[in-house]
Amino acid sequence: MDEIRCAVEVRADDSMASPGRLFGTLLRYGERAAGGRSEVFEPGALEWPATGIVVNRQHQRRSPIMRVVPEVRDGAVVVDAPLPDTAAGRDAAREIRDGLMVGLSVEFRAALQSYTAGVRRIKRAVLSGAGLVHNPEYAGSRVEVRAKGKRRRVWL
Repeated sequence: MDEIRCAVEVRADDSMASPGRLFGTLLRYGERAAGGRSEVFEPGALEWPATGIVVNRQHQRRSPIMRVVPEVRDGAVVVDAPLPDTAAGRDAAREIRDGLMVGLSVEFRAALQSYTAGVRRIKRAVLSGAGLVHNPEYAGSRVEVRAKGKRRRVWL
């Protein structure tokens, strides 16, 4: 009698689970705010909970989009995560692709700061959230929706 061994095949289609990946820069350390505020975050000033932060629409806490864990890349605090397949996630993807929402804005609580020649220098702060916005305070703050994932097969 022939023996037949069966493997378990798991299929995952990332493109069906998300309207795309949210990729954005919250801020670049050392960059001065452009929106009339004289404010600079010193390198390494921001910290955030291990569970991440909530990204909302236009700083409206009643309009959450997703939770992300930021990371520092090349001196900038960035987010890179799949948008959820929810009404808020799909709306965010459409608003970004259409150019309505162009950046991210930080929500924070300063713990250590100083003022030098009228410039607020934030040396330590807790990042508590981020807003997907149409007019970010920092010129380097940009957001985009990157391509959906590819279909993949995993054999167990």
